[in-house]
Amino acid sequence: MTLLSICIPTRNRQIYAMSAVREMLSSERDDFEVVVADNSDDAAPLAEFVENCADPRLKLLAPVDKVLSMRANWERIVRETSGEWVSFIGDDDYLDPELCEVIRVTKKVVPDADALTWGRLHFIWPEARSGPETTKMSNGNHLMRIKKEDMIRKLFFWEDAVDRPNCPFGVYHGAVKRTLLEDIRDTFSGQYFGHPIVDYDNICRTLMVANSFVYFERPMSVFGACKASNTMGLRDEKSARTVIETFLREMDGKIEAANFPFPIELGITAQIGHVIEAFKQEQGIEITAWEDNFIKACAHDCESQSDRKLFEARKDAYRQAIVQWRGKDALAAFDPKYKFRTDIPNFVGFHNNELRFDMGIGNAESAAEFYGILDTMMFPVHLLEGRLY
Repeated sequence: MTLLSICIPTRNRQIYAMSAVREMLSSERDDFEVVVADNSDDAAPLAEFVENCADPRLKLLAPVDKVLSMRANWERIVRETSGEWVSFIGDDDYLDPELCEVIRVTKKVVPDADALTWGRLHFIWPEARSGPETTKMSNGNHLMRIKKEDMIRKLFFWEDAVDRPNCPFGVYHGAVKRTLLEDIRDTFSGQYFGHPIVDYDNICRTLMVANSFVYFERPMSVFGACKASNTMGLRDEKSARTVIETFLREMDGKIEAANFPFPIELGITAQIGHVIEAFKQEQGIEITAWEDNFIKACAHDCESQSDRKLFEARKDAYRQAIVQWRGKDALAAFDPKYKFRTDIPNFVGFHNNELRFDMGIGNAESAAEFYGILDTMMFPVHLLEGRLY
């Protein structure tokens, strides 16, 4: 029986998807499958790769006769999976098939669990780095039940958000039961994904429909960032323009929520704000007392900018949007500070149950290789039973 379907949508970044798949298929487990949805201009590289792998655990969805939007490519992949649980990652990411063991234990100790997530690692591919980078790894190793009402406050009220809501439950770098996906489809107009920004759209849908949430502290996947990734677009102004232009050209549906005057070009906070507001408007959800938390997140988005001129430009743009949205009095919650210091090295060491270290550890050349190095330092997944809080 297939316990887990690992879904990898890709467009013109086949080499990264191959890297992840190659490492996943080195696992001896037979209770997972990898489904790659190729939306590339050239079908040959992945077709040849899959043929050479000759592994029944690997399935390829070939490109169709037109370029699909990200939402449409994600949508078609669910229908081709067979796993009891489903998870999505990006093509430059990595997910450990040992997640199947986490799911097995979760099913045993929390039988009604239908949404699972875990700690994540972050890796910038070497060709995308402009200099040394630090990253962090959680040292936790417990399974924990998470209250739905807590996640509702995190997502819709932006409680304790930095530049984005701290609500990680969804199909992207998370796993949801197939029955939950079917409930999402049946609840929301026959679609698994509705908004063009599919990951946060699915978080909204998962949070509204799921019954039982479980979080595993140990990292089980890697958020990768190659040179052409959306993540790198958040770090580089030139890349951001290219990424956004391509996304808007190829998307289907409407990205902007009504009466929410934050240009998506501003940054990640504005983009996620549109997803959540569009979802609330579509579902008729009306809440108050979240605005200040969102405005503070806008300030954090400004503070993520390392270039002083770009920091000031983003600050001014957010300020104008906030005034247009809620008036000048709302600026009381908006106080971004430029914090980037080139004269102070990034902290390396152990703090708040996290190990912070140089991303170049072990000279890893891929997200999969990076995970493999850190996996030797983390809690062994096969010892997980008995770790439920």
